[in-house]
Amino acid sequence: MAAYKTNEQIARELDEMRQRQERLEICGRKLLRAQKTYDRLIESAPDAMVFVNGEAKIASINAQMEKLFGYQEEELVGKDLEILIPERFRAGHRENVLAYFSCPRVRPMGTGREFFCLKKDGTEFPADISLSHLETDGKSLAIGAIRDITERRRAERKIQQNYFIQKVISAVLKISLEPISLEEQLDRIIDLILTIPGLAFQSEGCIYLVESEPETLVLKVLRRFSGSQLAPCEKIPFGKCLCGLAASSRTAIFADCLDERHDIRHAGEVPHGHYCVPVVCGEKTLGLINIFVKEGHKRTPEEEEFLTAIAITLHGIIERHQADMEKHRLIEQLAESEKLSALGRITANVAHEIRNPLSAIGGFTRRLHKRFANGTKEKEYTGLIFTEVIRLEGILRNVLSFSRRAGPHAEECNIIETIEKALSIYGEICAEQVIIINKAFGDVPLIAVDKEQVLQAIENLVSNAIDAMQDGGVLTVTADREVVKGIACVVVKIRDTGGGIPEEDLGKIFEPFYTTKLALKGAGLGLSITKKIVEDHGGAVQVDSKIGAGSTFSLYFPLKPRL
Repeated sequence: MAAYKTNEQIARELDEMRQRQERLEICGRKLLRAQKTYDRLIESAPDAMVFVNGEAKIASINAQMEKLFGYQEEELVGKDLEILIPERFRAGHRENVLAYFSCPRVRPMGTGREFFCLKKDGTEFPADISLSHLETDGKSLAIGAIRDITERRRAERKIQQNYFIQKVISAVLKISLEPISLEEQLDRIIDLILTIPGLAFQSEGCIYLVESEPETLVLKVLRRFSGSQLAPCEKIPFGKCLCGLAASSRTAIFADCLDERHDIRHAGEVPHGHYCVPVVCGEKTLGLINIFVKEGHKRTPEEEEFLTAIAITLHGIIERHQADMEKHRLIEQLAESEKLSALGRITANVAHEIRNPLSAIGGFTRRLHKRFANGTKEKEYTGLIFTEVIRLEGILRNVLSFSRRAGPHAEECNIIETIEKALSIYGEICAEQVIIINKAFGDVPLIAVDKEQVLQAIENLVSNAIDAMQDGGVLTVTADREVVKGIACVVVKIRDTGGGIPEEDLGKIFEPFYTTKLALKGAGLGLSITKKIVEDHGGAVQVDSKIGAGSTFSLYFPLKPRL
């Protein structure tokens, strides 16, 4: 028999049901508020967030995810997670997801692992990703928080790049203080420039300097040119090609390809670009740094600023080297001046003591020589004595000429006539020794020089050239007008085809009394006298010689000499 409930029992149960309903409604409202709060938290999170199920499908995303990747929510929900991953990283990704769900764990950001993500438009970006696990409604979800770290990576690279740049600049400054040659310094500096990580420099580069030839870049060091890449030009005039344009304008020039500014081209040239950064001192260009980059590379302020900083440092190195060279030159001039002064004092004291007895010996020898019959020993001996007296008198004249203190007596002179006169003196000797004389004269203006001194200088060089060609050869004499370091000059060149001068002797041949000839050929004053005469006229002497190919002596006479 069924039990009946009283009205009181029924009323009590109804009241309990009503209370439970109210509690459920309260819980529902709380749950809804919590859900809204959770959704707001997810939507307001600074990072993009993606919810992934155990099948590697996207279950949900937040607004930051849409903004970062460029997708709408409906375009991603239900799709494979691989849609957000660059293709080269997709292999094995699904297995990694399944392995994560088999052993869920929290992985925070900043673990050092490198990730890349793929946007809707196909662009990639580096990302930092944290992982966490969520169980909801009996379902297991992995939550990924994704942060674009492009700017952070760029800042890190810049900090690292600046560190290496400062390190290289410090190393260059250290090299500048080392007691080594300029070529060694430049050689080490070009290596440092090309070893900075993060800069888009290729492993090719070179450094040019402006040396004796004005407005001309001369290659000093180059580094690691590949077999397919031709070595750069040895000399480049200002204003020609990319390097010359940078040198003449005194500003850095960049090219991302072989454009129309490249006047100088080579067959088989590999496509490339350049940074051409001049080394400048005020209004003067001292040199240039030429660094190769890949074709299509974009110019960056960081790279140019770095090369400019190196160029500024090179400016100090080059100026210091030039100052040292000038100091060395002045010391040599002082030593030579002191040597000449001592020589002058000696010759002043002994000239009369030597000349008078020498004249007496020569006079008596000539008389005796006439008295002896031809073919006798006495005739032979007096002839030898007389020859030696003449040689000693010549040496004495050279010594007196070398120690002369008076400057040149300038007058208008046709240098070609002076050359012709010098050559006529040695015409017979050249014919006897089978020496061919070639002459080539340009349009040479009159110059203000001491005719006798210039004649002596040219005679000395012609005589030396003839002595260098005992078995015959070709003597070439030229005169023309040239501009040297911005100064208009008349240049006389005397070239022989003799044996040449050894490299170890080239630095000594202008020293007084230094000679490589046999004792009977002279006292070693001819070149010293020639150098002194030319320098007294404000000019200079230059020698180029190669063993087996002969020597060329060049005399430079300024059109407006400093007399």
